[in-house]
Amino acid sequence: MTKEQLYKKFARYYDKIYEKMDHQREAEFIKWAVKSYKSSQGNELLDVACGTGRHAYFLKNDFKIVGFDINEDMLEIAREKLPDIPFIKGDMKKMDLGRKFDLIICMFSAVNYNTTLDELKVTLKNFYNHLNDGGVLIFDMGINKENWIEGMVSVDTVIDEDFKLARICQSHLEDDVFNSSFVYLIKENGMVDFDIDEHALGVFGMEDVVDLMKTKGFEVFIYSDFKDEKWGIETGERPVFVGIK
Repeated sequence: MTKEQLYKKFARYYDKIYEKMDHQREAEFIKWAVKSYKSSQGNELLDVACGTGRHAYFLKNDFKIVGFDINEDMLEIAREKLPDIPFIKGDMKKMDLGRKFDLIICMFSAVNYNTTLDELKVTLKNFYNHLNDGGVLIFDMGINKENWIEGMVSVDTVIDEDFKLARICQSHLEDDVFNSSFVYLIKENGMVDFDIDEHALGVFGMEDVVDLMKTKGFEVFIYSDFKDEKWGIETGERPVFVGIK
């Protein structure tokens, strides 16, 4: 199966796999962080790595949103869901939209698609350059060196009347990169299929990320799992970065 076909199939499965995630709660945290930290006057939001628009759905009444993602098949689904929001295809490492925003979000560990600190440095610079003064950057980093467990096996399942899916992956780190191979077993309308979806994800130390953000000019705060509680390694929870320009 070609990469293009595989991403097309994965885009179809994306919402089913993650439908149990509480995107509304995450959106409420985003709104709280904006109220707490944003000092720019506008409400322009850039949703980087927006996927199928799951966060945009819960934020569309509070912000004027532009979606941005590298996967055209994900964007097609987002456009069907949210026809009033413009969605743009592009790479966060090369982002140059010629305009600025009051809020940039990059959710669900999508920032880990920067596989090296040098790549992350470029992406953070792009985020900074696309923010108005007083604007806010919010991203989570569920995969990081502090919470990494080598060899851990994860299994996600979806069971509907005519659709069943199991997704299996094992964590393995090489040179600070998680080359993840997700194995899919799918049964749809009586037909069984098997796929492998591969992703390269950078795994960074928290201090390195904070240092990069400060070097780029951000004031940095880290919260715990989309709650208004400061993150600490002892929490074992997903760190959520809030950067102020």
